[in-house]
Amino acid sequence: MFSFDLDSFVSATALSRSLGRYLDKCKEKPVLILRNNGVEGVLLSAETYRQLLESYELLQEIRLARDVFEQPTDNPDDRDVFEIMREVDRGCVQR
Repeated sequence: MFSFDLDSFVSATALSRSLGRYLDKCKEKPVLILRNNGVEGVLLSAETYRQLLESYELLQEIRLARDVFEQPTDNPDDRDVFEIMREVDRGCVQR
């Protein structure tokens, strides 16, 4: 978890003047970019961004799995649930 102090904030003007400095700084923790006294954006390291995307994708997969398993179970052929999910992924669902 990140904590933000005054050192975590940078104005858009200062960022544009010293981009390299803030690119180095964002490797330690995210840098919040201010414009008109409000947070307008966040500068993340490539690694932090990759981790964020992986976490988001995992969350989406968990939500999809929950939705699939919460569906009414009408499986008269007693088919394997994971085979049905693979068919869904391939786009060839049998109804």
